[in-house]
Amino acid sequence: MEPSKDACLSSARVAKEFCYAARDALLLYKAIVPVQLEKQLNSISPVAAIIHNDFYHLSQEILGLAFEYRADFPSGQQKLVVFVDLAPIFSQMADGILRRQIQLATANLSEAIDGADGFQNTHQSQHCESAKFSIEQVVFILEKIHIMWESVLPRSIYRRSMFHVLGPVFSRITKDMLLIDDMAAEETLQLQGLIHLALENLSSLFLSLVENDDDEKFLDHHTWVQLDESIPSLKKFRKLAELLDMSLKSITAAWESGELANCGFTSSEMRNFIKAIFADSPLRKECLGWIVATPA
Repeated sequence: MEPSKDACLSSARVAKEFCYAARDALLLYKAIVPVQLEKQLNSISPVAAIIHNDFYHLSQEILGLAFEYRADFPSGQQKLVVFVDLAPIFSQMADGILRRQIQLATANLSEAIDGADGFQNTHQSQHCESAKFSIEQVVFILEKIHIMWESVLPRSIYRRSMFHVLGPVFSRITKDMLLIDDMAAEETLQLQGLIHLALENLSSLFLSLVENDDDEKFLDHHTWVQLDESIPSLKKFRKLAELLDMSLKSITAAWESGELANCGFTSSEMRNFIKAIFADSPLRKECLGWIVATPA
């Protein structure tokens, strides 16, 4: 910072004034920028990501100011060269801006999912189109955020932020689908298709979140393992697509093996799911009994 550099070459009195000028400049930035850019900070915007970065990097730079210039300050002023108290303030500003962006993204995504009306009756054309449009809106919002954040935010912050956004999305869609109390055969195919639609159209986003040393860019087993560990609800979401096409005996076996519990399914969810898909029969009663007798 120029005032700090100038202070190193000045008399004690002037050095003190330069030091205060540097602090005032930082505090002025903190006070003015959020007000001047209030509109951008209250919408999903690349400007908000840039301002987050500015506050984040300033918080890091502030920590080093005293160490960088203190030794060159006039001896009587070295103990007065204090900036470290400002670092937490700028760090909190950065965190607040990013937290607001995540909240806005989550709200927009929740509204898009609401449009699917619980993914009910997708075997009917109108409901199917509404559910498909909902998934397409979710993909559009996520890709918009992906493009804005990946190019601006530090990689570790980008990944952590996307995980915060993605987790509730897959959790909400999975929950809504599992709450359907009666599914026609065609419905299961439509729901499975909607899950695949989301996964396929988010492939570039998924790849941006994994550590991949290879030049090849595709979603292989290793990639999915990384994603499932970072976003547990994604693992459950993907498994639901498989369950919608599995036989009753296969579902029961998967529960008994612990595979479904490992994906996040509960005993209650599996019982309701089986009742929604399969007609009442001695086999269904037997399988439901096995699930009750084999808690997760």
